[in-house]
Amino acid sequence: MSKEELNKILAIKKMDLEECQLELNSRYYPTIVRVAMMEYIAILQEQLEHYNDLINREEIA
Repeated sequence: MSKEELNKILAIKKMDLEECQLELNSRYYPTIVRVAMMEYIAILQEQLEHYNDLINREEIA
């Protein structure tokens, strides 16, 4: 995967994460929905870390 592709994926994941966090904090949702959203946010954060690591490895190589 090229660095450009990784940067695009990273940007989309960041936007999705920000939107999800804003939505979670600005509206009322039943507990089960909040738990699912928090789990999705955690998954997005892990994916962001993963893609950041890939980008950093590409810069070193």
